[in-house]
Amino acid sequence: MITAITNRGISLRPFLEQVRAIAEAEPDMVVLREKDLPRNEYAELARRCLRTCDDNGVRLCVNTFSDVAKDIGVRDVQLPMPVFRAEGAKGFDNVIVSVHSLDEAVEAFGLGADMLMFGNVFEATCKPGAPPKGLDALRGICDAVGAPVLAVGGIDVSNMRSVLSRGAGGLCMMHDFMESERPGEIVLAYRKVWKEARGGTRPQSFL
Repeated sequence: MITAITNRGISLRPFLEQVRAIAEAEPDMVVLREKDLPRNEYAELARRCLRTCDDNGVRLCVNTFSDVAKDIGVRDVQLPMPVFRAEGAKGFDNVIVSVHSLDEAVEAFGLGADMLMFGNVFEATCKPGAPPKGLDALRGICDAVGAPVLAVGGIDVSNMRSVLSRGAGGLCMMHDFMESERPGEIVLAYRKVWKEARGGTRPQSFL
């Protein structure tokens, strides 16, 4: 699956216009990352993004604010590991847990995470100074857990193939989607690379 992660600070267009352009490209999911917002502002933004995603048949995933997700009827959440430890995995269709090591991945899977988001795989401009975890670490996690692993961090069209070849169940991309004039080209490129990397099979969605 291919997931777009939002960041209104780097949006090419006004934020909601860019979210609409991304949703119209039909990735599998859009993660509303804007966790720096106060809860009430995040909730209002989430409602507006949900309408846009629903209009285009795309899943919206709420980051961190699981109470907001429940309030507005979103069935997918992405939780940092500390929040997941505290809240668990009840009440949602898909709980995606952000992990940064093999130990965290094994723990999150054992606690019932539906999917893992592992990164940063490569150098990521949104995390300056954070050393990349690398492709070998990604493969180790994919081999160790029975849940799909979504790779994140510095991923773009040029390195999609190397990530998928390590067993990742999908890719998460922020800059390419938020800064793109034509997000649909990214989705088409992903689907082409997936088919080539996986012997012509259709790209998977775990939603």
